[in-house]
Amino acid sequence: MIEAGEATAGRSHFSCQLCGQHHHGDMITMREMMFGTREEFDYFLCDNCCTLQIAQVPDNLAAYYAADAYYSFGEGTGEARWKSALKRICARGMIGRPEKYPMGNGPIDRIRRGAEPWIAQVEGLWRDAAVLDVGCGKGARLEALARLGFTDLSGVDPFLPATQEGTSVQGIHFFRGELTEIDGHYDLITMHHSLEHVAEPRRLLVAARERLKPGGRIFVRIPLLQDWVWRKYGANWAQIDAPRHFYLMPQAAFIDLAKSAGLDCISSGTDTLGWSLARSEAYARDIPMYNSPGQPNALPFTMSELAEYDRQAQTLNAAGEGDQGYFVLSAA
Repeated sequence: MIEAGEATAGRSHFSCQLCGQHHHGDMITMREMMFGTREEFDYFLCDNCCTLQIAQVPDNLAAYYAADAYYSFGEGTGEARWKSALKRICARGMIGRPEKYPMGNGPIDRIRRGAEPWIAQVEGLWRDAAVLDVGCGKGARLEALARLGFTDLSGVDPFLPATQEGTSVQGIHFFRGELTEIDGHYDLITMHHSLEHVAEPRRLLVAARERLKPGGRIFVRIPLLQDWVWRKYGANWAQIDAPRHFYLMPQAAFIDLAKSAGLDCISSGTDTLGWSLARSEAYARDIPMYNSPGQPNALPFTMSELAEYDRQAQTLNAAGEGDQGYFVLSAA
């Protein structure tokens, strides 16, 4: 059972924003560690649904998304044409086929892991599907999908640079704003590590459900608060990402949240990467991700140690215990 632990900052009197349970326990101090400001924020752990959540969303939230440094708004590095062609060929056989999700270490699986492997988990997905990515940043994931042959792509983000709004040269439609402002309907709506940044996640899920075409799906990826990760890393867990992440949920809490939004969970799993474990270890040593915006800190580990973190991540995923996961949802 997840417990609050020892790092506290006084008593709190809040209600869980997901299940409504009143909380009268201790506050837990979290530090901003992505950009190394080490500014402190209060979080609390719900006694009922075990969701870790921020006590007060900062008023100046945009200040914590440095335009040139926050990863989803960074400049893309481009990709050689031969590499894009190779990924496109290898990805062809896994689109919409969960049984083809790359789990092995052979050459095809290694290439597929670099080709948006989540596209395998949405059963029946096809390249002409109308796809909307919520919280798309500058659209790196949508551009990757375009290189894989997807032809009907859109993205929405409230922090999208104004100069990017409209249709890109790849034919991707970008909207600056909230999902509730979008009128279209889609075969697939994706939320790749964006739901945890939203103050009202149930409202966002409802808005997504209302914009699905008949038979459409919602694909959500979020950090997952697992017992082991909280015991091992506590406030140093990299996926907390204070104050940008408002909610860190266990699987059961998210499935209950989706159900309350009129959605059924068709399938789910975990897809932890070794960097999350390595970065958590670095935070425990007080080493932030960046010294200042745009100047990343190298992880203080050898190549063999980093490879071991990757192996640990694979083991955790095989057991369904990774610290981030995915959910495929449909309208109930």
